[in-house]
Amino acid sequence: MVGRPSKTGAVSNRREPPAAAMLIVCPSCASRYELDGAKLGPDGRKVRCASCQTLWHVAPEPELPEVPSAEETQALLNEELEQAAAIAAQVSAQMAEGIDPAADSEPRKRSGPRPVRKKPQKTRKQPPRAVVVAASLSVFGLVLLGGLVWQRTLAARIAPQLADVFEMLGYPINVRGLTLGAVESGLVEDATGRFLVVEGDVTNITSSQTRVPPIEVAVKDAAGQTLYSWKTDPPRQELEPAELIRFRARLAAPPAAGQTVLVRFASSAAAEAGEARR
Repeated sequence: MVGRPSKTGAVSNRREPPAAAMLIVCPSCASRYELDGAKLGPDGRKVRCASCQTLWHVAPEPELPEVPSAEETQALLNEELEQAAAIAAQVSAQMAEGIDPAADSEPRKRSGPRPVRKKPQKTRKQPPRAVVVAASLSVFGLVLLGGLVWQRTLAARIAPQLADVFEMLGYPINVRGLTLGAVESGLVEDATGRFLVVEGDVTNITSSQTRVPPIEVAVKDAAGQTLYSWKTDPPRQELEPAELIRFRARLAAPPAAGQTVLVRFASSAAAEAGEARR
């Protein structure tokens, strides 16, 4: 059967095609036709283009399932929700009775009555008192250690021996709030003799005025043994916040075996974090 060609994009005043009408397009010249789908049959049929006489096979459109109504969709949803709620209630009841739902879902033998399971009585064992005390002390120790690490500078000022402990834990501290940097040393000779000259910077890294202690200089040999040490006063006794001063120390006739110079603030071991080696 050959349909009537229609121009693409043209507006027609004819009535809309029946519900069974389908639109086909010629594979050769792209002419478009309206065809009654009911006349194609279940296997389709061959049609011929009225414009270019091309013959091709047209298959019927697949039948689409009917879309359920809103009432049917709601009914199906309610049924699924009821089934899910029933399953959830059954699982909760089995878990409350101490029954494994997975084991209960296995096929059961119907040959005999099901044995009645006795609900085991759960007894809660109390941990020994020593364990509770040890756990409490451990938690208290961790809290105390965390507080000391957080306020380690203040703790080291109160107990200077803690500075070495914090340094071993990977938390070095600067008790004084001063740093030594840009340290240089060298030998100088003039008419009066041979001198060791050591220079460096002292910086206040705090936000308040800080007192500068004497500076200790030590000359060491290749093995690290101290050959000679002396103390020198800084150019100023106090530094303002972020202030920097340059110090200079001289030693007449330094040891010939000296290899390195160690510079630090003269005080207890807690202040040795400001060391500088040249």
